Amino acid sequence: MEIEEQNKWSFLNIAKWTIPVFLLCLSVLTIVYTPEFQNYAFKIKSLFSGSSVTEAKSPEVIQKLEMKSQRNISSVESKLDKLKPVKPYIVVNTTENKFSLRDVNGDTIRTGVCSTGKNELLIAGNKRIVFKTPKGIFTVKNKQQARPWVKPDWAYIEDGLPIPSARSADRIDYSTLGDYALEIGNGYMLHGTLYQRFLGLPVTHGCVRLGDKDLEVIYNTLSKGSKVFIY
Repeated sequence: MEIEEQNKWSFLNIAKWTIPVFLLCLSVLTIVYTPEFQNYAFKIKSLFSGSSVTEAKSPEVIQKLEMKSQRNISSVESKLDKLKPVKPYIVVNTTENKFSLRDVNGDTIRTGVCSTGKNELLIAGNKRIVFKTPKGIFTVKNKQQARPWVKPDWAYIEDGLPIPSARSADRIDYSTLGDYALEIGNGYMLHGTLYQRFLGLPVTHGCVRLGDKDLEVIYNTLSKGSKVFIY
């Protein structure tokens, strides 16, 4: 009987502690699985992970966001339309020294090699000149046949020659630019070359040099306002 009494009190003691613990766990689980707690926990997790939490939005707010998004899309499309060529254009790859002449639909008319900037630095007095081909979107501003080149000071400094006066006839070079030249701004051009064997190499002072046959086709295909994409 004494052993039975001890077992009875042991059972009661276990029940006395187990039941409250069980009820506490049940209460915690009930709270944890409520939508409010889950939402709060997600916010805390997002705060520490660096991600943002988006609150539920009313239909009016959603409609305004959709309208703003549509305006942004329309704005981007408008900008892209302005960049879309309406004339034949040319693409110049300065990494591989290649060009691609294309029609208004983007179909290839002619491809070939060219020469672009040699990316070298020349110190001319207080000036530091880097001979590189600019990258970006340009337009043909002018076209000329047999265009003479007025040699700048750096051309003489690079060759180690004395610099003539600004009006000296020695500055006029009638052969370097070849039969055709297309100006794209800031003194840069697409033009011919006396050094056909160097085509495909980065050897220019910034202009794009082309072979005679390629240049003739390009000159006859592109017009003033045609796009020139250089990358």
